[in-house]
Amino acid sequence: MKSICYADLLDLWNKGKKNGALSRLGYMKRGLFSAALEYCKMMGKIAHPKLIEVVEGIAELIRNTVSQKIFRRGIDRASAMIKNTRLMKIFPSLIKWIKSDTFVFWLGTDLLFQRSSWIWFRRE
Repeated sequence: MKSICYADLLDLWNKGKKNGALSRLGYMKRGLFSAALEYCKMMGKIAHPKLIEVVEGIAELIRNTVSQKIFRRGIDRASAMIKNTRLMKIFPSLIKWIKSDTFVFWLGTDLLFQRSSWIWFRRE
């Protein structure tokens, strides 16, 4: 049986305060997470499966950082490239590139795919 303890929730709370994720949460989710934190502080571990599921969903929102979003988007684009057999025939070294974390991260940054977001600097 799965349970959540006070130390885990407190670590997430502090991490969310540092990266600004708590301020992006809605007041209901933030209140529920705060109530779960106080409950764990007073009563011990949370063992109810439905409450654990809800708190873990909120915890996932807190853990979700910008670099994780970029990396996830890069993984999606890399898997789309692997499925494209024509592209794999033209660029056989692409598989080696996709195995690199830095290339996958670069794919997720959207610089190549959304030219409107490029920033051009002019020397004056």
